[in-house]
Amino acid sequence: MCIIIDTNSLASVFDVNSANHSAFKPVFDWIFSGKGKVVYGGTKYLIEINKRYVGIFNELKNKQKAIRVSDEAVDQMETNISTKIVHPDFDDQHLVALLIVSKAKLICSLDQRAYKYFKHEQFFNRANDRPKIFRGSNNNKTLLVDNNIADICKPCKIK
Repeated sequence: MCIIIDTNSLASVFDVNSANHSAFKPVFDWIFSGKGKVVYGGTKYLIEINKRYVGIFNELKNKQKAIRVSDEAVDQMETNISTKIVHPDFDDQHLVALLIVSKAKLICSLDQRAYKYFKHEQFFNRANDRPKIFRGSNNNKTLLVDNNIADICKPCKIK
């Protein structure tokens, strides 16, 4: 299974000293001990992770636990998305673009303003194509299952 981790959630997932880490530890465990893989790509996302998390992403990529999507494809889709919906609350076009290009079925985010855009019918016509959002609650553990493995992340092996 693949997951996109919004940069606002990276500390919650990867920093054991984060106040929210216990709520996001299932994502951490699923990536490092299970079948999970992180999907990333696009210029804006790479700029955001380069500030603090590039080392973790390089480690994950070396362990075949991270999939990098074409930056050009994500950037082009981001430009397209930016023309479809213009709203002050919608500042994560790059994440929607990454969801569309990768066909990832999960996103981990703490940005409640963005949730409706992550699933917006302008970008995901069919309900089955709309991603699920891991919000950090214990109830979200049920999202970390094989059914949410996107083709881009196959095959998945426990390492």
